[in-house]
Amino acid sequence: MRFSSLPKIVVMTGGAVSRASGFAPFDAATMPAGLRLEDVLTPDGFARDPARVRAFYNLRRRELLAAQPNPAHEALAVLDAVRQREVLIVTRNIDDFHERAGSQTVIHTHGELLKARCMICTRITERYDDIVEATACPDCGNSGHLRPHVVWVGEEPLRMATVYEALTHATLLLVAGLPAHAEPIRGIIADARRAGASVVGFLAESGDDHAQDTGFDERQLGPIAETMPAFVKKLIGG
Repeated sequence: MRFSSLPKIVVMTGGAVSRASGFAPFDAATMPAGLRLEDVLTPDGFARDPARVRAFYNLRRRELLAAQPNPAHEALAVLDAVRQREVLIVTRNIDDFHERAGSQTVIHTHGELLKARCMICTRITERYDDIVEATACPDCGNSGHLRPHVVWVGEEPLRMATVYEALTHATLLLVAGLPAHAEPIRGIIADARRAGASVVGFLAESGDDHAQDTGFDERQLGPIAETMPAFVKKLIGG
């Protein structure tokens, strides 16, 4: 992705934003019985039992298609509509809530659940139904070689060069539902501040990063589905 004009507002979203829609694919409380994260979030887990991994993501795909964007997604889409070509959404979430809400420019650094990647031809295609051993790649026709288009542990996040390019020109960085005290988010916040951006953190719980020196210029505490719409309304009005 190359920008026709660099965005002025970069929004980084994480798990707490999707959790407000009832979708939390990797939370311990929602894991199917007998499954561990390392079983479904590593290349080794896929190599050991691809059928089990595909079944896990098939289940999550069905859950995602039954869920809906929440007011935080919708508020960011409104901001995108009002401040056209000025907003970039960067999400670690693998769902499509931002797109369904109406945001136009979204980077998924950790992949997309509604896409599959062929391990033979490497092509990435949309996928809304289940993937099984016999499922053929729609491009090369090979069966049994589709994997979820999800970044697993040990794999590089996607399109980070584009994200860093945007951050060097942003005037505002919003960080919502991400562990701002841990890398790489902590470093991203520091880079944005050095480039002159103001940084606002949206913390779902009062204890989230509250005691940490995260580098936020402003903290919005409370349910993100409530604080994000209120902040966007104020930002548009101001």
